[in-house]
Amino acid sequence: MRRAACGLVIVALVGVTHAGPWTVTVEGGGEADTNVQRVETGPGLTTHRIAAGVVRLGAKLDHRAKAFGGAYAFVAGALSRLVGNPEASTENVTLFTGELRYLRPIEERAVSLGVGLIGADAQPITEEVGARTFRNLGADGLLVLDGGQGAEKTKHLTLGFGIRDFTYKENHDFDWIGPVATARLDLTLWQPSGGTRSLELASYVAFESRAYASTALANACPPGAPPSDSCSAGTSLPRRDRVQRVGVEVTWTGSVVAAAGYQLTVIDSNSYGQSLLRHKATISATRSLPLGLYGTALATLQIDQYPDGLVLKTDTQRSEFTSLDDENRSSLQIRIGREVSTAWSIEGRAAIWRNLGGEMESSFRRASLYAGAVYSR
Repeated sequence: MRRAACGLVIVALVGVTHAGPWTVTVEGGGEADTNVQRVETGPGLTTHRIAAGVVRLGAKLDHRAKAFGGAYAFVAGALSRLVGNPEASTENVTLFTGELRYLRPIEERAVSLGVGLIGADAQPITEEVGARTFRNLGADGLLVLDGGQGAEKTKHLTLGFGIRDFTYKENHDFDWIGPVATARLDLTLWQPSGGTRSLELASYVAFESRAYASTALANACPPGAPPSDSCSAGTSLPRRDRVQRVGVEVTWTGSVVAAAGYQLTVIDSNSYGQSLLRHKATISATRSLPLGLYGTALATLQIDQYPDGLVLKTDTQRSEFTSLDDENRSSLQIRIGREVSTAWSIEGRAAIWRNLGGEMESSFRRASLYAGAVYSR
């Protein structure tokens, strides 16, 4: 039944392709994955890696228009991941996502006010509960300040204040709700006339105050004993986390589009073993290649540190839960594509993920190869 529903979503989206200023994208392909369950292996863990073939089907609907003196953007999508090995049937999941944003300028001032709504819901296809399935709902009030010379807006400051409601379907101890605040500054540092080349800078800060549905843990380990979840003790205190992020990214656009960025994430928790300090650096490049091809390479280096020591060998706090593909590991990814018509293109992807640095005793190894086609119109 759920597979039929996914198909109906894709067919319905294709059916409205010509119904106005809409963009529809449909993709599908096959993937070979050496660790479809994305498990860590090592001392104290009973997990083992499962390799399998994967079928991926997805669709996205994008609509932008003006209304009530402002402009809005609506994006909705669905992505299904079907694994060929019955031992990993919990990995058969469909992720539904949606986002609506509306901004209205204030008279002739370079200020806009608006709202943003987001939603993501991962649904199992063949099991009652799917692996890493979640639901994330949010709403934000937005304030955008534009600056620059004349009609060219080379400075953008976006402020957002709102709320998030997160549900982790595998274990409701990780459900949380709380306020969020974000600030993002986009600057065009250099751009000659003609606009064929540019250098841009983006920086941002974000804060979340999470009130969990579970209680906090306390350290009950003997003095001098190494950190371990076997000697943590429950308390009657509700678990509370403060999540802070700060990041910066520089992008060069020319014959090559290249970007480099850094993000620092700090999680302060009143629950023993749940605090985290994460450093994440990324570098990417995209350019045209011979034979009408285009290629993108992305390298990510991530190092996690644990102020309380590594108490939990596997923990959901290390996941961001934004898509079916986010791995939150160090990785190297390569994508090659080619347009075959105005609407169709083909692409191939290869990626490897590893645990590098930090305090992890366990090992994470995963590699994937993907080939598929994309329709966009």
